Amino acid sequence: MINLNEPYDVYVATEVGDVSNGGVSKWVDDWISNVAPHLIVKPILIIEIEQDKEWIDYAKQYVDVIHRPGTEWEWEYTMSRLPVSNYFSLPDRRTVDMIIRGARKFHLLSYPLPIMMYGNSLEWSIKKMRGVYDRKIDSVCIHSLESVTLKYQQKLRKFSKKIINYQQKSIDYQNHLIEDSENSIWIGTDDESKFDYKISNTYEFKNNLSANNSNVVGFPARCEARKNLHFLEKIESIGLTLEKFYENCFDDYKKSVKLNKFKVIDYRSEKIDKFYRGEDWGISHSCFESEPFGYSIFQSIDFGKIPILHKNWCKEMEYPFRASTQKQFENQVAEISNLSIEDRNNYLGKLKEYLSKYSDTEKWRDDLLSIYNKDGDQVWLPTSISPSRDV
Repeated sequence: MINLNEPYDVYVATEVGDVSNGGVSKWVDDWISNVAPHLIVKPILIIEIEQDKEWIDYAKQYVDVIHRPGTEWEWEYTMSRLPVSNYFSLPDRRTVDMIIRGARKFHLLSYPLPIMMYGNSLEWSIKKMRGVYDRKIDSVCIHSLESVTLKYQQKLRKFSKKIINYQQKSIDYQNHLIEDSENSIWIGTDDESKFDYKISNTYEFKNNLSANNSNVVGFPARCEARKNLHFLEKIESIGLTLEKFYENCFDDYKKSVKLNKFKVIDYRSEKIDKFYRGEDWGISHSCFESEPFGYSIFQSIDFGKIPILHKNWCKEMEYPFRASTQKQFENQVAEISNLSIEDRNNYLGKLKEYLSKYSDTEKWRDDLLSIYNKDGDQVWLPTSISPSRDV
């Protein structure tokens, strides 16, 4: 157990390392590698996960279970291989709630969706959900706006009144956290006026693989309505995505869409590198609606896959292979299929040249540290003459 008599700050996330559903875990992993070592006060990472048997069984694959016989806390979950102290909200909240209460400052690294889901199952009000964290929130990072993504889903399909009420509660809870936080942070490429800071994600192109001549389309993303999975109905394709999300998504589609040409590989973070390096696909389905940043877009380009982008993603960037409808997407697949390897590599080079403006990891780190390392009017940054680290 940590020493509660020494100052520490708490940071809450919903994914980390192998406990991953997608891009949030990549962001948290980058935070651990680049930001955490420069924090002036000891960080404690809390991983917020739904407290049910399915998630307990899932988490047990990756965590260490700490037994403390003879104490009030008989066991706790942690991931000891991480270079930062961490605890999971499993199998119950006793440890993490105590740690959160004693923290000097309290930061949300992502929207704590498990709190909303648990609270909704018990018909909690937004006020009661907020009361789980019965203290000031010093900052919150938002990786995707519920008000945008859920409203887009409602445009695509019909939902029951119960589901719509659930979606509205998620929108209201996220908005409440944004408004109630001392500092709200948006991680997307476009500006969002409701936030105090815009600190876009960062991605460094390190692989720089050449294109291949495969015309199979890859889908390296989580299945959700805004990712437009149905665009692949008539196209030979392969996806690295969580099967349970795919099955839920396909259940919504199956009455009108037949994804007979789509092969699913169940997502695990350790499969990412092998999937992107595969020569069995050469075009990336990156045509996502309301995509805040898009790690999978950057990764596709880095590993030599030609992306088809949504018309609204980085729309100031010149790039011909864009779509917003299924027909447009199919036409773009046909266009790319006629490109030579040389032409594909030329497009990849131009994409990397433009998107490299998001590769400054030190700036991203210092932008975040300017919030986390602020003490009164002073800020400690590793690249500047700064006040003492003794806070």
